[in-house]
Amino acid sequence: MIDLTPPAYPEVSVRTLPGFVWPEGKACGVTIGWHVDGEAGPLGWDRGAAAHLAAVSEAAYGITTAMPRILDMHRRFGIPATFFVPGHVAERHPAMIEAILVEGHEVAHHGYMHENVFGLSSEHERAVFEHASSILQALTGRAPRGWSAPGWGMTAQTVDIMMDLGLDYDASLMERDTPFLIGTAAGELVELPISMVLDDWALFGASLHPAGDAATATAAQAGQTWREEFDGLRHYGGLFNTTFHPNLTGRPGRLLMLAELFSHMRSFDDVWWGTCEQAAAHVRTLDGSHGAAA
Repeated sequence: MIDLTPPAYPEVSVRTLPGFVWPEGKACGVTIGWHVDGEAGPLGWDRGAAAHLAAVSEAAYGITTAMPRILDMHRRFGIPATFFVPGHVAERHPAMIEAILVEGHEVAHHGYMHENVFGLSSEHERAVFEHASSILQALTGRAPRGWSAPGWGMTAQTVDIMMDLGLDYDASLMERDTPFLIGTAAGELVELPISMVLDDWALFGASLHPAGDAATATAAQAGQTWREEFDGLRHYGGLFNTTFHPNLTGRPGRLLMLAELFSHMRSFDDVWWGTCEQAAAHVRTLDGSHGAAA
């Protein structure tokens, strides 16, 4: 029998901020987000991947080889960043967390084992959030302020859990060009919208376990796509919020391309740069609301 009834959508509210402006009247905002999936990338799909040496080594490349170059590039350009790190990766690589913090960047929540929480029970999802939060707080000295969804899996239940745990922002949804507020009965989170256009996975993604697949777009193709999107968001006053992975965009040729893109972006004096936490704080000042307790 064919079901022609309307689906039941989540009871989640979306509230925009009319007249949204960037600090100091800047034309657009930039938050450079790095998803440091590390070994949790393949293990999040299958714990058995821990025995797959090629998959683990490809994932670890982003941490052991690419991250020092990435941090050095951000230092040279004076560009802040937010690093979304799964709890397992943070506890496995505490020196990397320290290096991020020394440079003044933000460490944010990205699950424990890069779990796609869509379809998890409330109990399971809450346990993942709490466990990863406790690890990040122990390593950074403070509770994480924001989260980005591994695999872009998210439900209304996720918003409730984030509110309960005191997070202030999410960076997973794609409906707008500028930040907005998303909420349920538990309260409102700042939403820092992302886009598949600014996600390097479609261009460079690699899944060595189990399929052995890899996307191999040229760095020039990615650079053109991201430059076009930056120019467009600057024109329309939007947020350039990236989803870069160190093991992908941190490859040598791609980092050289990214340096060229940063040079282009830095050539404009009407661009606001900040971490995701700073962007969320700005939204709160415009809205006159208060985020979750720190």
